[in-house]
Amino acid sequence: MPKLKFVITNLLVIALPALTITAISGFSTASNAADCTFKPKSPITVGYSVFDMKQPYFQIYAAGIKSEAKKLGWGYVESDQKSSEQLQVSGSSDLINQGISALIVSPIQPSALPATITQAHASNIPVIIGDVGAVGAYDAYVVSNNYNGGVLAGEYMVKALAKVTGTKEIAVSALDPSISVGVDRVNGFLSVIKKHKDFKVVTNLNGNNTTPGGLAVVKGALTAHPNIAGVFTANDPMGAGAAQAIAQAKKTGKIVLVSFNGDPFALDMVNAGTINATIAQDPYGQGVSAVDAAAALLKCNVPAFTKPATKTIEAKVDVITKANASALKAKNAAITG
Repeated sequence: MPKLKFVITNLLVIALPALTITAISGFSTASNAADCTFKPKSPITVGYSVFDMKQPYFQIYAAGIKSEAKKLGWGYVESDQKSSEQLQVSGSSDLINQGISALIVSPIQPSALPATITQAHASNIPVIIGDVGAVGAYDAYVVSNNYNGGVLAGEYMVKALAKVTGTKEIAVSALDPSISVGVDRVNGFLSVIKKHKDFKVVTNLNGNNTTPGGLAVVKGALTAHPNIAGVFTANDPMGAGAAQAIAQAKKTGKIVLVSFNGDPFALDMVNAGTINATIAQDPYGQGVSAVDAAAALLKCNVPAFTKPATKTIEAKVDVITKANASALKAKNAAITG
């Protein structure tokens, strides 16, 4: 979760202007009652308003949507918003006007979603939010289990530093606090670290989601705390910056670095040993889940929410190390061609 000009994915991990994605204004809680508001058109077509198709993360996400749509015998159309909020508003509107039966949106600015949702609902079209953040009266929200990903990162860190004696100092490079997925990741990580008295977080600063930001945070942390044993960054771009700072301090291989996303470049860095592990999201699986949620809504059924109160479907995340980085890279390459 997080895109950056430097980088390649994620969203949840994406450079966004300040906004509070955790706010769900105008949100109506889900119930177990079937909603027959939505009317599928013939033929059924799903529209995808894409954050930016230059980013491999969203290429894989779109592939999951297309695959599941094809399986269901649905058509597929997309509108590439090229990281522009203005394009996303107009592009989503255009998809609605094309006569789609369901709309999936990976938003640039979640705060701009309510107008799109209102237009879609006026045409009896359900709206599924695909990652990044959800605001308004959406019908389903598909997102990685970011808190659990942070927990996995913390558990990996503790295990990797088990043989280090004394107090283990840890630096954290967080996403902008307005990005809820980043807050969840850091909180999950800290929930594990705080259980161990021999671990101490000495720096927890906003790396502004970027590689330069991660470099600045970790470089400053290493200057102030030269005995840092581990670094956690809430996305892979900041992980790349952290790796640069560690290399400049001539401590590559001496400091455990864990990042988040599973971006293609991060998989290469894991294989090279400059990042020890990354917590990988599953954009393909999220795309499949988004279509399945749309299918349920069009059949007057309640989607398979993991958190019904917020109409959320959480996707699993995995720890990626040298043991499985190449396999994930090959899988992603097969999906994107």
